[in-house]
Order: sequence, then structure tokens, then C-alpha cells
Amino acid sequence: MTEAGAGTMSQGDGPGPSLRRAREALGMTEQQAAEQLNLDTTLVRALENDDLAALGAPVFARGHLRRYGSLVGLPAETLLTAYEHAANQPAQPSLVPHSRQEMAPVRGRMRWPWALGGMLLFLLAAGLVAYVSEYGLTLPQRDAPPAAPASAALETTGETAADFAPSEGAAVPPVAAQTEGPAPGGPGAAAAVQMQDAPAAVVPPGHVSVGVSFAADSWAEIYDGAGQTVLYDIGRSGTQRSFAAAAPLSVTLGNAPGVTLVVNGRATPLPPLPAGQSVARFTIAADGSLR
Repeated sequence: MTEAGAGTMSQGDGPGPSLRRAREALGMTEQQAAEQLNLDTTLVRALENDDLAALGAPVFARGHLRRYGSLVGLPAETLLTAYEHAANQPAQPSLVPHSRQEMAPVRGRMRWPWALGGMLLFLLAAGLVAYVSEYGLTLPQRDAPPAAPASAALETTGETAADFAPSEGAAVPPVAAQTEGPAPGGPGAAAAVQMQDAPAAVVPPGHVSVGVSFAADSWAEIYDGAGQTVLYDIGRSGTQRSFAAAAPLSVTLGNAPGVTLVVNGRATPLPPLPAGQSVARFTIAADGSLR
């Protein structure tokens, strides 16, 4: 031990002053001591100032003290004893960092009511799925659809154009009477009627009764005075359509030569067609005239 270091270390002092005096007695600078110890200059200064907390865990501090004491000629046991009695040595670290302890969740009692309720809900859902898989799902029955509007044309078969033409002195062919206002579907909607075996009826004011007989397949497109569709279909050969609708009627026939028309109980010839054409377009007024 050097004389500077042996005579100055006292009870309760840290090892730092002894290290500094021993280094200075050897004429060594802090930089030279740091180079020989392979340490940073700040660590050498921390050792000499007893700033042992800056050295990290005690195991590292003890290692630095042993090496520094060997460099300047001070016994390691004396330095370590002074280190143990120093007031500013770092506290022993815990196995779990303090921040990690603060982050640890607080475990509480399990909420049994919630767990039990979730289990019951799961069992109920599973039972419902099993029931539907076994017996199926029956939906409430919807109300029956309303009756077809009176504007729908009714198709009959087995009649000819002669059935529309009244015999001399015979009554007007039967049509559906409308006495309670316009049919469902809007004001002026057409009322479809069936001419065969129907009792005689009075055509409402502003309406016209029409019977169409198809001797050949023909497209028929008829609208009433309110623009409602009365007939929009292909009339098959050998069939008839009959109806009463609000005038004036807009009529288009795709194969006019194969169609016979009865208006208000009278056989009515179709307007003349231009040469080479078969499509007829005309209107039917309330008095039964064609235009």
C-alpha cells in the first residue's frame, strides 16, 4: 500500500478519496487511469467521488474497485470494506423491476353471476338452433292476396266471333255493371268481365264494353282512359277476351286481320289497314265508335 493511501482512509469514508490520492501520488491523470482500466473517464471520476450509484449493481462496483486498487497499489479488502460502510452505495435490485410490479394486474374474485349468465345464454342459443334444425322454422302466414283487379282481362276458350254478334231483337251482350265507384287500382281503372254465360248488366256511364275474338294468334295492347292497362298479352287462336273499361280506350293489335271486335254489343269492323300492314292502332270512344 502507498503511504498516501494507507494513512488517510478512515472509518466511515468511502474508497473514492483513497483512490484519488493514490493515483495522484503516482503522477497519473484520470485519463491515463481510464485507459489502463479500459473504462470511461466518467467512471473513474465516479469511483473517486464515491458516486457508486452511477456504477450500476454492487457486483460491478466491487469489480471496478478491485481493478482500480490493483492499479494504484491499494489492497482490495480495504477498499471493499470502505465500500460496504459507505452511505451512498446503491440499493440491492429486486428480481422484478418496480415499474413491472406497478403494471401487474390486481387479481380479484371471479364474477360468478356473469359467468353463469353467459353459460345459460349459450345453452339457450344451442337449444334454439337444435329445435330449428329438427322441426324447421314456421313463419306467420301472410294475409291472402287481394282479388285480381277488375281491370284484368279474362280469357275464355271455345267461342267464335259469332258469339259476340247479337241476333235481331236480342238484348245487349252481358257486361259487368259497376255501381260502387271505380275498381281497385285507381280512378277510372278498367273492370274486366266475362261475356260467356253472364247475366245482362248495364255499362256504367263513360265506360264501354268490348269483346275481342282471336281467329289467329295476335298481340293485343289496350289501355283505358286513365292509362291503366286493360290487356297486354298475346291472344291465342280460338280464344276470346271481354271487359268493360273507362273510355276512351287506346288499342293496338299486332295481327289485326285475325281479330274480330264487338263494341257495346255490336260487331264493329276494324279501321282499314294500309296495304301490306297488319298492325292496327285506334281508339274506342264511349259511344262505341272507332277512331
